Amino acid sequence: MYPTSESPDLTPEQCVALDDTLFGSNPASYWRARIDQLLRAPAPVDYTMGLAAEVLELGLDPRMLALTEPGQDERELQRALDAFALRQHLAEALVRLVHAVITAAGAPRSSVWALLTSNRDDGAALVKALRSYQEDGGISATLFMPPDEVRSMADNPPDEVLPAVRMHWLWVQRAMQLLVTEGLDANAGNNKIKHGLAVRPRNDLRVSFLTRAPNPDGTIPVSAFDGAIDIIDATSVEFLERLGNRHSHAGSWEITTLNLRAAPLLGEALVLSTVWASVFASAAANHFAGRGRSVPKHPGLVLGPKPDAFVRKAVGYRQGLTTPTGGGVPRDLTVETGQGVVGLTVTGPGASAVIVDG
Repeated sequence: MYPTSESPDLTPEQCVALDDTLFGSNPASYWRARIDQLLRAPAPVDYTMGLAAEVLELGLDPRMLALTEPGQDERELQRALDAFALRQHLAEALVRLVHAVITAAGAPRSSVWALLTSNRDDGAALVKALRSYQEDGGISATLFMPPDEVRSMADNPPDEVLPAVRMHWLWVQRAMQLLVTEGLDANAGNNKIKHGLAVRPRNDLRVSFLTRAPNPDGTIPVSAFDGAIDIIDATSVEFLERLGNRHSHAGSWEITTLNLRAAPLLGEALVLSTVWASVFASAAANHFAGRGRSVPKHPGLVLGPKPDAFVRKAVGYRQGLTTPTGGGVPRDLTVETGQGVVGLTVTGPGASAVIVDG
């Protein structure tokens, strides 16, 4: 049981007790278990064994499972969509944890757990605060390393420490970019997954940019794709969004299609989870300093790769569907690649063509 307070605010004693509980856990294992689950090849379940059998023993009609069982292609779609959602979950969790730890450092006798729980700032506000932190005071190594370790190597730090701290902050910046970006809004897509599953995953769409127009007879040779620039060339997800008031095109309906490449998504998730674990373990070590309590194991320092190593192909594209409520025109067709964002101007109506040999 925790001590109670006669005021609406948590007391310093309560803050310590609450963070004793938070930092006595090892939530980093949650991230790794989810990643490992997605790294396994999707496979049908044996409903006669283990947890599946226990579920059926509750009185469920076995036909319910047989009639709704997904096929292999559908399981792969689920894996790609879950890899995307997991990366976004990690990005937001990392930004929120870093923000809470930094805020707690400037407010002694506060609780990281309470700060995480009570902060209702959206991604834009959190990113703005972390950018201000970076500009004002630089990045402290104690954000990613236990304070005792940082102090012990103050006079002669190993060669890899400074590059590792910079690498960790680079991944915090990547997490910030995944929440707030001038490019395609992956976070909006993730919100559509969380709130009602208002997305369309698919494995039957290919979008390529060609320099050659269809022939007058409505055909286009397959050889025309030899020099094509692929925009959608993997499992993908489409989501619909109506832009909010903070956008210059507020009120406009848009549709975005993103590639869901499971390998780089899970690669990013692995690095983000390691950086998250380093922040959590370091904050725990600071909280329990001098008290002889065991702390979650630090995962070690990340030396690479950089985020851009995972984004080498086109991210996807966005199409404006309606005008903004305040007037004007829809936003241009926008493509995002690993090198940046490109706007494309549509100059004519769409047309159909049949791909033929040649």
